[in-house]
Amino acid sequence: MLILGFGIGVNTAIFSLINAVILKPLPFPEPGQLVQINQPYQNDAFEGVDYPDYIDIAAAQHTLTSLAVVTHAGLDLTGDGEPQHVSVQFVSASLFKVSGLRVVVGRVFTDAEDIPHGPLLAVLSERFWRTRFNADPQILGKNLTLGDNSFQVIGVVPAQVSDWGPPGDDVYVPANAVAPVGFFGNNRGYPLELRDRHYFSCVGRLKPGFTLSQAQADLDLIRRDLLRRYPETSQGYGIRVTPVLDAMVSNYSGTTGLLATAAGLLLLISSANIANLLFARGLQRGREMMIRTTLGATRRQLIGQVLSETLLLSSLGGILGLIITLASTEGIKELCPTDLYRFQEFNVDWATLFFVFVVTVVTALLSGLWPAVRLSRATLAPSLRDLGGRTGTSGPGQNMIKAALVTVQVTLACILLTGASILIRSFQAAQTAPLGFNPDHLLTAEINLSSARYERDATKGRAFWNSLLPKIRQLPGVTAATMNDQPPLKWDWEALPPFTIDGQPDPGPGRRSALTWQMVSADYFQTLQVPMLQGRDFNTQDTIDKGNVIIVDNALAERYFPGQSPLGKSLTVQSWDGARHCTIVGVVQHLRFKSAGQTENSFQGYFPYMQWGLDRVWLILRSTLDPSTLAPAIRSTVASIDPGIPVLDVHTYDDLISQKFVTRRLCAFLVTLFSGAALFLSSIGLYGILAYSVGQRTREIGIRITLGAQIADILRLIAGQGVKIVGVGLSVGLIGAVTGARLIEGLLYGVSPLDLPSLGISVLVLGVAAAVACLLPALKAVRIKPTEALRE
Repeated sequence: MLILGFGIGVNTAIFSLINAVILKPLPFPEPGQLVQINQPYQNDAFEGVDYPDYIDIAAAQHTLTSLAVVTHAGLDLTGDGEPQHVSVQFVSASLFKVSGLRVVVGRVFTDAEDIPHGPLLAVLSERFWRTRFNADPQILGKNLTLGDNSFQVIGVVPAQVSDWGPPGDDVYVPANAVAPVGFFGNNRGYPLELRDRHYFSCVGRLKPGFTLSQAQADLDLIRRDLLRRYPETSQGYGIRVTPVLDAMVSNYSGTTGLLATAAGLLLLISSANIANLLFARGLQRGREMMIRTTLGATRRQLIGQVLSETLLLSSLGGILGLIITLASTEGIKELCPTDLYRFQEFNVDWATLFFVFVVTVVTALLSGLWPAVRLSRATLAPSLRDLGGRTGTSGPGQNMIKAALVTVQVTLACILLTGASILIRSFQAAQTAPLGFNPDHLLTAEINLSSARYERDATKGRAFWNSLLPKIRQLPGVTAATMNDQPPLKWDWEALPPFTIDGQPDPGPGRRSALTWQMVSADYFQTLQVPMLQGRDFNTQDTIDKGNVIIVDNALAERYFPGQSPLGKSLTVQSWDGARHCTIVGVVQHLRFKSAGQTENSFQGYFPYMQWGLDRVWLILRSTLDPSTLAPAIRSTVASIDPGIPVLDVHTYDDLISQKFVTRRLCAFLVTLFSGAALFLSSIGLYGILAYSVGQRTREIGIRITLGAQIADILRLIAGQGVKIVGVGLSVGLIGAVTGARLIEGLLYGVSPLDLPSLGISVLVLGVAAAVACLLPALKAVRIKPTEALRE
């Protein structure tokens, strides 16, 4: 019951997770028709869509009933209760048609209202309406101040409408309100008319009867037309259509699939173990089965009796498994990140209960069918021989079956152990991968200058930072402070504008390399302890009225300026406000921008924030004290300059990095747990078959000792049986492990699927466990006294 309960419970918990994250349909009408459209540049992960291309795609496509764009920004809600920083989703009016959901209260804005310089309208998320405004039905018609702009509330929509995140985000950011995309283009500094500004997620709904491949073929034709009409901005950009759910869970679908495989292997090991136990128990009932057969019982009746007993045992194990499921579910929730889409939605529901029922029945069949069939074949003479007759030993057929079941357990345990070893080594490699900077004693804090007075006048934003940074540096324990608009490892997406090297051949649109760009303040590299390889850092002279400057990483310098200094050379970057010519003043070491295992651009460029306008920025400081204790001081310092500026998302860099490894850590932990259970079960199975063998061969061993067999001979006789089983299981298991590791190669970092240390660890651990399992029955065998054995 314990073995079955653990196997069923673990599998049910993992099923609940996979069901909630991947299998359960999205909470929209006909969710299978929802698709996401991306425009990847040179197959890079940054896949936003620009607004003019969206308009052209929507007008030219033939396979979608509707198409919409979505992006988001953080705005401060003031003037109505406590100030709050809220997430606002800027969408085209067609999003409400794409979602297919009804309005909760009021109405939504229309295409006629979703225009540049149109009315400032807001539709609240139902979740936000209930938590912030207590589901006030009088909210309609009220004005809310968001970022110094007054939005009129015209309706409330289900929370699912606002659950689409911005392009490339790896976290789940539910929006509090939805507003027309026209405001985003005119008030947020992102002009919608530019074709090379890929800011938006694009979602659509397939027409009935059309497939994903048909939609892709239609979009391929549109892409070729855009390439012909707008070669400068369309070269290098593709158009890709994927199911919305696949896009939302793509970052961790491989992890959940691996967990399902590991849990399934553990269930097979549990079933094989139970089958062996039932088979051994059934042999003790051989005479009972012979008597029943002699009295007229049919094979069907005998099989039914054994299976009904097995089903009862499995049912009790299933009840225990459900209890284990409840505990496991809560444990996994504690380990799961809260900001990954749907991860916190899994629980024990009707689908889970049905899964428990199915697994219980399947387990009963897997573990009980073969023993039942074998026992139902009982006839008098063969059974007397097979039950040992005068020798008291099991027949060769029975021994072969039991050995085969244990071999299967050893094989599966070897696969799980090897997989766990590879995942652990991959996790360690990812954690210890060079970052290029020192994260110890670093603190980050998001500071959002989202109010209109900063957005409309960039000089005020620069003045704010010029006032804040010196005060932060004077806080107790602070040794350095700086800022960055995209800190390393904060996101798993990059701003990737194309660039060209002045004076070198232009490869042309679509073939230009892209640059991971970041806007930073002076002392940025000193704060992160990044060595300056050539040139200088930014200084107070790098202002907007001076020539544009840039600091590049050594990867760009080595690629475009081999054997020469890049200092003084210039490059042209296609920024959101047009082409900018920037002079290279420094070269720094390449930093890891995204989490280990994520493909990232190979070139990085840094720009002085004094030459650009900023709103959403991260303060980064280094302290000799525990940096987490500085959060109150940071908030009070910001408030002393502007009480209306919120300080958000305060984390140490160690915590930020740790969040990047949550799914890897969860996967490695659970697979290791499963492999440990598999090792225990297979060891128990091996011990059981050898101990049973010793019990059945008591008279044989007594005779051997009487005839002069030495202790070493008896040890070799019993242990040799176990060695053969383990040898075959390890051989097949290693082949399976290598094959399986190739299937999860995409989840590995810094470790090959043919990782010899991992293979060696699994062989060593299984060998030690097998040695212990073989040694105990062997020691019992050598203690058999011949006189007592012969007397039995």
